[in-house]
Amino acid sequence: MAAPGLAARTGETGLLDFLKSDVSLVIGIMMSVAMLAFVLFGGWVVGLDPQKTSPDVLEAPSAMHLLGTDSIGRDVLARLVLGARSSLFVAVLATAITMVLGIAVGVTAGFFGRLTDWVAMRIVDIFLSIPPLLVAITILAAIGPSIPTLVAVLIVTYAPQVVRVVRASTLQTGNRPFVDSARISGVNPFKIMWVHILPNVRGTLIVQATITVAHMLLVETVLSFLGMGVQPPAPSLGFMVSEGRQWMEIAPWTVLAPGSVIVLAVAAFTFLGQGLDAALAKRT
Repeated sequence: MAAPGLAARTGETGLLDFLKSDVSLVIGIMMSVAMLAFVLFGGWVVGLDPQKTSPDVLEAPSAMHLLGTDSIGRDVLARLVLGARSSLFVAVLATAITMVLGIAVGVTAGFFGRLTDWVAMRIVDIFLSIPPLLVAITILAAIGPSIPTLVAVLIVTYAPQVVRVVRASTLQTGNRPFVDSARISGVNPFKIMWVHILPNVRGTLIVQATITVAHMLLVETVLSFLGMGVQPPAPSLGFMVSEGRQWMEIAPWTVLAPGSVIVLAVAAFTFLGQGLDAALAKRT
């Protein structure tokens, strides 16, 4: 039996090798951690009320207001923290629910096949034939914007993509000998899916989740820019860009600040997803 210290060092070495297997993964982790820290602790560090107005309208960045103020004197940095928190909350919540639904439908369709698979894939094909942003705008225009509606729209928009990815991985795993042995042994199908299928598609699911967060964050900011996302007075990144665009020439920080956070957040999750994909591919 290996000594506990040796086992710990072996585990640490394996983790370091995994992290060093792709540069994108390291960049993605660093950027994601920085973004998470900004969202969670940025408000405490700034210490200003994001909704408080002042006579200092469109003030340039200074020691008092590090990223300046907006058109009604609100601190841009304070609003940026709250706006990033709102946008990330919507994207992460929608992704979590989407992954649960996508896994349930995708694994079931891929495992049972036949009529179940045919019906599920025809529904998926219908949704995938329509541009996601068009679906989101149409539904929000008909129902009206709100956070629950926005989350539901993002789920409807991206769940079909997750279903297709999960189904493909399930079909690949379902052809392996250990799954056939479990079927022949009379193991309950749902136990096979839980014990044998899901652990073997876990890497694909993690990669898909990170990429889906990036896509949803981008769509959420576009919808908020159009006035169909998070509604004022609560700030969101897209709405802050929309608010500041008319002052772009005289106060560019009102657009550049939220725009930069959008780019960095999307890049963080994209790098993380691509890095995980490359690192997991090297280990298989």
